[in-house]
Amino acid sequence: MRTVILAPIGRDATLLESSLSALQLETAIAGDVPALTELLTEGAGCAIIAEEALTPGSLDILKAWLAEQPPWSDMPFVVLTFSGRATRQSQQRASELQSLGNVTLVERPVRPDTAVSSVRSALRARMRQYEIRSRQEALLEANADLEQFAHSASHDLREPLRTMSIYADLLVRRYAGSLDERGMQALNSIQTGARRLNALLDDLLSYAHASSIQAGTVEPIDAMTPLRWALDNLSGSIQQNNAKITVGQMPEVRVRESHLAQVFQNLIGNAIKYRKPDEEVQIHVSARRAGAEWIFDISDNGIGVPAAYKETIFGIFKRLHSNAEYSGTGMGLAICKRIVERYRGRIWVESELGRGAKFFFSIPD
Repeated sequence: MRTVILAPIGRDATLLESSLSALQLETAIAGDVPALTELLTEGAGCAIIAEEALTPGSLDILKAWLAEQPPWSDMPFVVLTFSGRATRQSQQRASELQSLGNVTLVERPVRPDTAVSSVRSALRARMRQYEIRSRQEALLEANADLEQFAHSASHDLREPLRTMSIYADLLVRRYAGSLDERGMQALNSIQTGARRLNALLDDLLSYAHASSIQAGTVEPIDAMTPLRWALDNLSGSIQQNNAKITVGQMPEVRVRESHLAQVFQNLIGNAIKYRKPDEEVQIHVSARRAGAEWIFDISDNGIGVPAAYKETIFGIFKRLHSNAEYSGTGMGLAICKRIVERYRGRIWVESELGRGAKFFFSIPD
């Protein structure tokens, strides 16, 4: 967290070093911009630079150094400017200096307390950057641990689960005639539990994959393609429930096709599942532009969501109904939320109990 000083003309460097050292703030003096970037690379919390040291060539060197820094890093600079009345030239110069990013302009002559205050503010800002980086690293590590756990749990639990299912099926085939009603109910419960646990493992693995999605530039895709995938995967359920699905114009968005298909599949699948038993299932999928993002809308005429649960339904294992009423693991909406948030979007629902639901999610450009 040292302060690197570049003030090659006059006594500015010596006076600044003296003021900061008196307060036990570590300093280092650079003779020119290449030396400054070298000291910054070794480690620094901020830099104080005299304006006369930032010639056009020196500014280019410093900008090139900044371009090589990691995304979390935003090095604070305190630039000591010339005094005098503002002119068109001074305003243009200030704009050039501001192009360095995190810049504080301090007009000379500089009082020692002003210099110290500016440096301390810069160091606090730098410390917050390190704290954010630490949290990001901890989050990445936690996500990696979650994915590893999901893979291990999926592998280690599926084998005994498969064995249990095989023997339950074998008992049904060979000894169904020898079992009374209670015995058959017990076997059916074993088979149902095995299927539920298998579905839960699948969803847990999907959630872990969604948590590990890395941010980055994704080429635009036509949202209609993953929507068709989702509808193809749901074709059996759509036909069985005679669901009527209409689709509006779909935009191009920066999302991986498999991820957007999973969001569509979960939301449309839920719209079919939570239908009203006495009404034809009607679902409409649309999208609209809103500023710098696209907002997708999946509307249905189902049973709706109580107002008290509009937030909690996106949590892990959150279910509003028993498995006897509606099958599921309570992971579908949590997976959607994770995927959408990994693309810097958001997801929410507007609904009234008994009057259908509108699920929205946004994807920024």
